[in-house]
Amino acid sequence: MTYSIVKQTLAPQRVLVVRRRVGRSQIAATIGECLGRIFGHAQQNGIALSGLPFTRYCEVGPGLLTMEPGIRVTGEAPPDSDPAAECVEGEVRADTLPGGDVATTIHEGPYETLPDAWAALEGWIASEGLTVAGAPWESYLTDPAETPDPKDWKTEICWPVR
Repeated sequence: MTYSIVKQTLAPQRVLVVRRRVGRSQIAATIGECLGRIFGHAQQNGIALSGLPFTRYCEVGPGLLTMEPGIRVTGEAPPDSDPAAECVEGEVRADTLPGGDVATTIHEGPYETLPDAWAALEGWIASEGLTVAGAPWESYLTDPAETPDPKDWKTEICWPVR
């Protein structure tokens, strides 16, 4: 697949996230479980959700990765305690997807072929003389429950750059 990649400027976005450290084979199940916790937390606390679910990849290693499935919120989410403080793994917490410049592309197809989009995005960033400036994230533009055929799935990838 050929990817159309652009640089755009995003506004900061308030979100609720759950941080987990998992193996690659656990990504899909972890996203589903964490999003369920976030939906429940938001409902119990009267927090309005908006926008698409996403997963931010904080650290990626050869075996394990640290990820944060999340959902954007409308208005003010409960404030973070201290952004520099270590969060408790598995707990729902308020956070912010950063504003600023991102390199972005849309992947069409099953999640198993997402590494192709990531590789194209990484190559584009290097070819443009940019450097990564934070943890990247995927936003899920289609819901597999509503669009069951993986060939029709769309995932937006955003990678902060400078």
